Parts: sequence; C-alpha cells; structure tokens
Amino acid sequence: LAIACTNTPAQSRIVLIDPKRGVDYFGFAELPHLDGGIIDEQNAAVAKLSQLVEEMDRRYEILRKNKVGDIYRLNAKDDATERLPYLWVIHDEFAEWMMTDTYRDAVTNIVSRLGVKARAAGIFLFFAAQRPDADVMPMQLRANLGNRLVLKVDAEGTSEIALGERNGGAERLLGKGHLAAKLVNVPSIIFAQVPLVSDEEIVQLVASLRS
Repeated sequence: LAIACTNTPAQSRIVLIDPKRGVDYFGFAELPHLDGGIIDEQNAAVAKLSQLVEEMDRRYEILRKNKVGDIYRLNAKDDATERLPYLWVIHDEFAEWMMTDTYRDAVTNIVSRLGVKARAAGIFLFFAAQRPDADVMPMQLRANLGNRLVLKVDAEGTSEIALGERNGGAERLLGKGHLAAKLVNVPSIIFAQVPLVSDEEIVQLVASLRS
C-alpha cells in the first residue's frame, strides 16, 4: 500500500507471488500497479523471476548507454533515453514451495543473480515466510537477501536464523505487528511497529487508486 499510495503505476510496478492462491490478496487484485496479476503457480513464478534477470541485464545496458551507475541517477537525468519504473517483487508464503527441490534450486539461483546487482537496476526483492527455519531459508538465499524484517517468532534459535545474529530478541517481541529489523550497514537491531490496515480499508484504498 505504501508503494502504491506514493507512486504512480508508471513509477512502480509490483510483482506479487502467493502460493496460497491469492486468498490473502483479494483486495489487491485490482491494484493498477500489479504486474501480471497475482501469480499463484510455481512454473509461472519461476518464469517471472527468470524474466526479472533478463530485465536486470537490459536495465544495465540502458544505464551504460546513459553513462550512469544506477536507476536513481538515470531517472533524474534530463536527457535520459528511457525512464524506468521500480520493480517490487513480493513473494509471500514461499516456505511451502521451497519444500520442492526444483523450485528451491531455481529460486536460490535466480535470487543469487538478482541479489548481487538488482538494487541499482531498481529491482527489490521481498521474501516472506511464517517460519524462517534453515530448510526454508538456505544459507545462500539468506546471504543474498540483505535486510531482514522479523515479527515475533517462537524460539531464540528461530530468531537467530531470521535476524542472522544471536540475542536478536525476535522471540521476545510483543506480537500484533511489533517488528525487529536487521538492516545492511546498520550495526544494531531496530524495533518498530507495523500499522494494522483492515480488509475494508484496503478495498477502499485500491478503489481510490484506481479512480
């Protein structure tokens, strides 16, 4: 919602992947920023993520032609050959599909490629799981997803996997949107509160954005 309310569809596109058949995202189905609808099949998700690798390479060629190092400077350049929208890839509940060997291998490889240089090309990855254990979050995947936003977890060991450090304290969070954030180049854990937005409010906001 924050992305959609502060950017036009021409400025930001959202790729939404949900293994739960989109049941948590009915209110977002008509969001004009959505790229390709709600993706709810493994093959379609792998295909879309693979396309993002190709898009990243295409964007780097555009950056090279315009003699700039990232999308921020490209979009600020008066005589840029092309303006590029930001791409926000949100993969919800990916733990279920990570239990499939072929999907885990494909996603880990794709994210490894995107994680190295996607940000400068304006591509941002969000992977969400209810239980971020070692099977769901292999080390290679964790290494390429730098920032970590963690709600309350059940045990200190799960907190360590989720935040990447001991005594992070995610098991001691209060619940109801209380958040621990481990951010790249920030030495300490940041605590925050996630706001609650009701289903009704989501429908109203999306309708307003469409109009």
